[in-house]
Amino acid sequence: MLFILKAFISLLIIVNPLDALAGFFALSADRPLEERRSIARTAAMAMTVILLVSVWLGEWVLMLFGISLGAFQVGGGLVVLLMAIAMLYARSSALTQTTAETDEAAGRDSIAIVPLAIPIMAGPGAISVAIHHAYHAGGVGARIVLSAVVLLVGYVIWMILRKGETIQAFFGLTGINILRRVAGLILAAVGVQIIANGLVDLFPGLMGSGSVGHLD
Repeated sequence: MLFILKAFISLLIIVNPLDALAGFFALSADRPLEERRSIARTAAMAMTVILLVSVWLGEWVLMLFGISLGAFQVGGGLVVLLMAIAMLYARSSALTQTTAETDEAAGRDSIAIVPLAIPIMAGPGAISVAIHHAYHAGGVGARIVLSAVVLLVGYVIWMILRKGETIQAFFGLTGINILRRVAGLILAAVGVQIIANGLVDLFPGLMGSGSVGHLD
């Protein structure tokens, strides 16, 4: 149960629904209501598929390129930490800002896949966290549970995008910025823990020098 809770919270925060909502408003403001709902559904589905692929095939891709999980965790943890710092200052991370892609997407029929699903929601940080949890999940049964968590995150994101106007009206700009900072603080802790886990995998001797927990 603790694993499920950790996975859900960390994935939901790293997907960053507040930035996704801002991008959704910016790119679909002039679209009819039905089209906006279709975009929200497609973006959430695409993000879910990307994270599911990361859960089941992420480690294999790392092996294919000769990247150790420890090195990937350190690199991914740094990405997560940078995104958290941006959230603490209530601004979008450079890792999710896609000016050229956004401008190009504004003129296309659909913006759901790029840039909403990737890289705004399922960016490097989200993929890193998904692979990290998959590695520590262990067997096939645990990965199936993790996949269910990913599906739940996708559903929550869909609901947030679908009810975006209501959420924005309820919290207001100040409230959303406060939520972003709180989420950023939690995400910073997640990033540091992922880095610590990666360092222990790279240098097993560190385990003997102190107690290092795991973000299982």
